[in-house]
Amino acid sequence: MATRDNFSAGTKKTLAARAAHFCSDPHCLKLTAGPHSDPNKSLTTGHAAHIHAAAANGPRYDPNQSPSQRKAITNGLWLCRECGDIVDKDDSPHSAILLRQWKVDHEAMIAEVRTKGYADSLSLLQSRRVEPILAKKIIGTLEDRRALWQSFDAEFPDRVRQSLDSLRSRLVDLRYELADGSPLDQILLSLTKTIHTFFNTVETSDLTRLRCNSSDPEWCRFSDALAMLRKAVGLQISNLAQAYGITLSSDLQTLVPRPVTP
Repeated sequence: MATRDNFSAGTKKTLAARAAHFCSDPHCLKLTAGPHSDPNKSLTTGHAAHIHAAAANGPRYDPNQSPSQRKAITNGLWLCRECGDIVDKDDSPHSAILLRQWKVDHEAMIAEVRTKGYADSLSLLQSRRVEPILAKKIIGTLEDRRALWQSFDAEFPDRVRQSLDSLRSRLVDLRYELADGSPLDQILLSLTKTIHTFFNTVETSDLTRLRCNSSDPEWCRFSDALAMLRKAVGLQISNLAQAYGITLSSDLQTLVPRPVTP
């Protein structure tokens, strides 16, 4: 039996916390922690996955790594059980480079959404419910952008770019209706930064020529960047809708993180 260089309990806990208990796959919306039916317990269904395998018979094994390097947090990322199983069993499309990028992008997204300005603003919104009409305007503006929820295999990437650019302009216009630094202004600023992040990721690609091709690294970068944008927007609008008691459309609900299941 191959010797395994497993993560410590502390490393697993830190990986989960850095991912905010969400799966790091940009195309997955699963939350990996939640309440148990027993009020004294909680559920955790996540998986601390190795980027380079913990044992010689595992996926992406790197013989040049030392045992301590295999057990290091830099060699891990947080996934849900299903994605972790897929990544380990179908390692051909899941290179170490790709998994590291997933980790970096996911942690950056979580850090962006959990900035002090955003978190403080959300708390104020939940306690005061200020500017409810503008909150509904924001949700309505997002509902009108099918680039956020429609399957992009059927979309031309440049149409996605145009739609998101138009959305960014609309969010900027809405900010003019708010006082600088107000809670909703901070929410809009966070959404705008999310769109900027997408554009920065794909800025070197010619989106007018790019087409769906899973073997094309540029298409994969576009696909993952759009999935990460949708994931970030879904988390933000879920918080906003809860703060104001707004019911999201069925289209926007596809972006909302899914609760943990046993």
